[in-house]
Amino acid sequence: MNPSIIIPSHTAYLIIDTNFRVVQYAPQLPDLLPGCAIRLHDDLREHLQELVGLETVIAQLLTGQCEHFLIEEVQHSEFAKGDQVQYITLRLEPKSDQEIWIFVEDVTETAVLRQALVQRVNETELLLNALKTTASYNKRIMASMQEALLITNSAGFIKTINQAACELFGYDEAFLLNCNIADLFWAQNQAQSYLEVLWNQSDEAIATEVPCRTQAGEQVIIEFSTTKVQSQVEKVSTFVYVGRDITARKDLEREREKALAKEKELSDLKSRFLAMTSHEFKNPLSTILMSVELLEEFGEDWPPEKRDKYLKRIKQCTTNMNTLLEDILLIGRADVQKLVFDPSPTCLMAFCQELIDEFKPLCQAKHQLILESDLAPQANYVIDTKLLRHVLSNLLSNAIKYSPEGGSIQLKVNCQNQQFLFHVTDQGIGIPPEDQPRLFDYFHRSRNVSDIAGTGLGLSIAKRATELQGGSISFTTQVDRGTTFSVSIPVIEPEE
Repeated sequence: MNPSIIIPSHTAYLIIDTNFRVVQYAPQLPDLLPGCAIRLHDDLREHLQELVGLETVIAQLLTGQCEHFLIEEVQHSEFAKGDQVQYITLRLEPKSDQEIWIFVEDVTETAVLRQALVQRVNETELLLNALKTTASYNKRIMASMQEALLITNSAGFIKTINQAACELFGYDEAFLLNCNIADLFWAQNQAQSYLEVLWNQSDEAIATEVPCRTQAGEQVIIEFSTTKVQSQVEKVSTFVYVGRDITARKDLEREREKALAKEKELSDLKSRFLAMTSHEFKNPLSTILMSVELLEEFGEDWPPEKRDKYLKRIKQCTTNMNTLLEDILLIGRADVQKLVFDPSPTCLMAFCQELIDEFKPLCQAKHQLILESDLAPQANYVIDTKLLRHVLSNLLSNAIKYSPEGGSIQLKVNCQNQQFLFHVTDQGIGIPPEDQPRLFDYFHRSRNVSDIAGTGLGLSIAKRATELQGGSISFTTQVDRGTTFSVSIPVIEPEE
């Protein structure tokens, strides 16, 4: 603490760094700001939202471009007990090239008295409109307000404003005095409903947050406190709007909500991952263990055919677990950008035919696997066969797996508008509407496939592999009728 600085009893100090982190604060600060639980290293903007948006000011203070910065008589948002409010004044001064003094002064009594005086003077002017000295005094007080002040008649036309209103909306006084308050609202229908509420209100103030439009066409969120004032002389109502720009605060709130939603999403993803892996590993491991125990105990007495049956079962379970691990590792590589796009000249039709031949042994007799294309059979194209295999093999595998009643499964390949188009169509169980928005999420499985083995990773891998090639994937589906997945990948011209 600098001994040359004398701190009054109704004032406390803080020291923050260049990132608004609290480095030090006065012992009396908790008593001065009872609504704040400020701790060392906190981002002070989370407790004093009056500092939101002052990053440029902080930089100017630290570089000596200005000696101090003052925020006078603002309502402290974290202090609210019934009808009580707290007003503070903040003075910012550089302590060093890395730290800032912030002096916090409780000016509640002065602010409340000032507001009461403003209200009294406004009512006097609106009701009497006679004394020029009172009118001049009223204008000076209005000009000293940091909040925007607009006074309208019962039809919403603006009759009085202060300088803060001009600065907030970006218009000059002459323009504002010729427009309706509704013209400043972002949505006209919202303005009409808000005005109807005001017309029917009592003398109590109504507080609301309203999106408004500035002269530059930007949207700002204004917190209006609006009071209906009944003129005892003219027997007409006027409306007093006191507005404050809370756009930065609302942006910060939205960022918090996004962070919380992301945290929940990661938690859900972790839960789904644990549930999937425990299920997909437990069953094959149990099968392997049981098969090994049977082979150890009875294997020597079994005929070779029976021993081979259990050995094949062990091999299949091991292959399935290895495939699952490869899928998980593939997703991990894609997430950290280690899965690369590496195209090279390839005979596309030969590649697709080879893929079809690989899947034919997996098809039952009731399945018919078909390849159709209008491409030249021997033509070479520049493609990434590794990524394309991830895409098509997952789509073909799903088409077979989710067509338990059989039917035709078609892979159609063609080229239009410099795009390779791949369509995989089945006549299977389809995808329920409620599952379609999350179909490509990790570990998500439709509710109509609970009795069919799967990990929920195949379509996620297909989507990632498609996007790495600069392409897109979509689908159309009907429950119990079938599904078509469509993949579009840009054609790459061969280098000369």
